[in-house]
Amino acid sequence: MMDISMYVKIEMNKSYFEWINMENRRFLEEVLDALVKKEIPSRELEKIGQSVYEKEISFSKLAIFLDTFSYTLSLDKKKILKVNENMIAKGYLKERLPKEIKSLKVGINNNPNFISKEDIAIIDELLMWLETLIESVLQEKQAPKIEGRIEHFIEFIEQRIGMFFQDPDIQVDFLRTNKELYECALEAVKFYEQKAYYYFVLIYIEMIALFLKMATLLSGMFLEEELLSIYIDPITLLPNRFQLLQDLPVFHNVFIMILNVKSFSKLNVLYGYDFGDTILKKIATFLRASSALKAYRIYGDEFAVLLHSQAEAEELFSKINSALSVVQNGAKYDLFFYGAYEEFEEKALEACEFALFRSKQDLVDSKTIHSMLDEIKQELTMTQKLKEIMIKDAIIPYFQPIYVTDQGVQKVLKYEVLMRLRYDDTILEPQEFLSVLLEAPFYVEFTKSILLKSFEQFQNSEMTFSVNFTLRDIHDKSVQILLETLIARHPDVAKRMTIEIVENEALEEFNLLNNFMKNLKKYGVTFALDDFGSGYSNFAQFAKLEIDFLKIDGSIVSDVLEDEKMQKLIVSICEFAKTLGLVTVAEYVSSKEIFEYLEDKVDMLQGYYIGKPEPFLL
Repeated sequence: MMDISMYVKIEMNKSYFEWINMENRRFLEEVLDALVKKEIPSRELEKIGQSVYEKEISFSKLAIFLDTFSYTLSLDKKKILKVNENMIAKGYLKERLPKEIKSLKVGINNNPNFISKEDIAIIDELLMWLETLIESVLQEKQAPKIEGRIEHFIEFIEQRIGMFFQDPDIQVDFLRTNKELYECALEAVKFYEQKAYYYFVLIYIEMIALFLKMATLLSGMFLEEELLSIYIDPITLLPNRFQLLQDLPVFHNVFIMILNVKSFSKLNVLYGYDFGDTILKKIATFLRASSALKAYRIYGDEFAVLLHSQAEAEELFSKINSALSVVQNGAKYDLFFYGAYEEFEEKALEACEFALFRSKQDLVDSKTIHSMLDEIKQELTMTQKLKEIMIKDAIIPYFQPIYVTDQGVQKVLKYEVLMRLRYDDTILEPQEFLSVLLEAPFYVEFTKSILLKSFEQFQNSEMTFSVNFTLRDIHDKSVQILLETLIARHPDVAKRMTIEIVENEALEEFNLLNNFMKNLKKYGVTFALDDFGSGYSNFAQFAKLEIDFLKIDGSIVSDVLEDEKMQKLIVSICEFAKTLGLVTVAEYVSSKEIFEYLEDKVDMLQGYYIGKPEPFLL
């Protein structure tokens, strides 16, 4: 007999034994050594069999390996091998079988697409037989008999109807698989009764494969029945979104209203999904009893109902908002809803869902939805225009003068750089594009264009200037890189640049903004807080920012002549700024009267009275 270690080393280099890696090579050497020993205890051999399973070595691959090994043995050694490998097979079975039956039962009974519960009896007998067989192997009892499956299954197949069984090849495959499974089971019992565990394992592996094939065929058999359940929500038993789409061509001249539960997710988090399901069922019961033509559960806490008219939709919405409540742990929760309704036609469901997402109203009517859809079309059109403008670089800087009043200078020394866009020989104003641009994925390209053109313009001027930044600009690495590059190339221009940040954004990410400011301050860049006073103006928080200018919001300046409160507010802002050594700028100075009122109160003035934005410097 060849040296075992050398034999394994040679065999593992063959293509069909590539599964023998360095990790299990030493183990296989131990297995072969044990198999050719004449008086090795059965318990030790069974333990080796258990290890084969634990090491995830395929028994069929091991069988081929042992068969090849047997060719190197003498007749006496071959006889010893046959006896010992039988005990290894027994140990392998004891380790594998307890886990197998549990896996099979769960896979078949818990997957509704795997097999229909109504017809599960067709494989119940085989499953129970298999379970009994496994128990008999583990407890060394008599194996169960299996009889009568062929005729019973043929009768079952002949009773089936549906498209699946119109294919004769499918029927043939069913019957052949059933016959092979039946014969395989009979053979397995014979080997078990003879205690030929080694051959039993090989037959058992084939039997499991046939068993799984049968289950797969059965899942296809019941697919048509299972498809019906796709259209029913399993919790509320209401038709679902798929059924709603199927009903679209059936209902005419009706309205669809969708309903969502306010704070539903909070109740789910507090009390769990079972409690949430109770709420959904209660809503479903109410909708079934309502005036709705038909009710659906779309997903989550979203329901849809079909109604005859807008008036009926509004009436149902009013009723459901005062009708339902739930009790948990002694606490009562009234259920409130928000919704939207629209004529039931193609894309109506999507339109209503979008309206709920975008609107802050409790009930969005059809007219409002149409208006919102028009806005979407305009936004999409504008987005496309903006993309074309970006490609053509039709981004034009306009310059609005800022008048300096302090220290008796009294002249224009600064400009705010504002963005204008050219499209088809028309200049677009910010109110036409800005809201859409801020949401566009290519927004920062516009900021970069303005930055480049601002530095180019003010290289040849002694004037100071300001540009507007958003948090998106500050977050964007490419904007930061461009800005730092421009500062490095034109340090004298950078010292005359002010970056303006809107007040409400400054408080959103305070630390980010402060770090951004500190980084650029060393190059002489200054910072302005734009629209100051438009929000709640947390003076203490703003005092921590390294800003240089406060730009008083235009809504305050516009009303300053008529509104005493605005006058007091400007005084308080100016005092606050003076305390911190900040320069104040009043925007929206639109008349001589406002100019004269503010001239001795603030440091700078900006507005149409001073000068409108133009594509050139004064």
